[in-house]
Amino acid sequence: PPAPGGDLLRDGAGVLPTGRNIHALDPYRVPSKVAMARGKAAAELTLAMHQRDNGGALPETVAVNLWGLEAIKTRGESVAVVLGLIGAEPVVEATGRVVRYELVPLERLGRPRVDVLASLSGIFRDSFANIVDLLDDVLRRAAEADEPDDMNFIRKHAQQLQAAGEDVDAATAR
Repeated sequence: PPAPGGDLLRDGAGVLPTGRNIHALDPYRVPSKVAMARGKAAAELTLAMHQRDNGGALPETVAVNLWGLEAIKTRGESVAVVLGLIGAEPVVEATGRVVRYELVPLERLGRPRVDVLASLSGIFRDSFANIVDLLDDVLRRAAEADEPDDMNFIRKHAQQLQAAGEDVDAATAR
């Protein structure tokens, strides 16, 4: 029967036995719990390194590449980096499917939401359309959140783009 394939060390014994009709992963289960932990740690390390090198200042925007093959191999670590930077977490239903990305309250986040400039590969765009939709939704909600601009750079930048004449869709696209 079909079953997920993967790396024994990264994905565990669930990939055994080999020789089955495998599929790479279920895009509705991205990011995995392990990928979320690793991606969030990478996001926090990125911010800490920027603060160290820039007198304690956080970046307002960080560029993140979302590549399809990387997302398959790591179960979505780059997606988790984006979520970590913007201060969001996946909402997982009982079946294990990710149905939404929810904004973490600023009080719990403890820092501003960092804007993300996402560069998507064609494979990512085509294979993970559900994730693109979920990211679009959470980024729009972040841009519309009733939070101060100095604590939400996504909102700050969206408002700047709208003031320059962009419509809401263009101002919230990342």
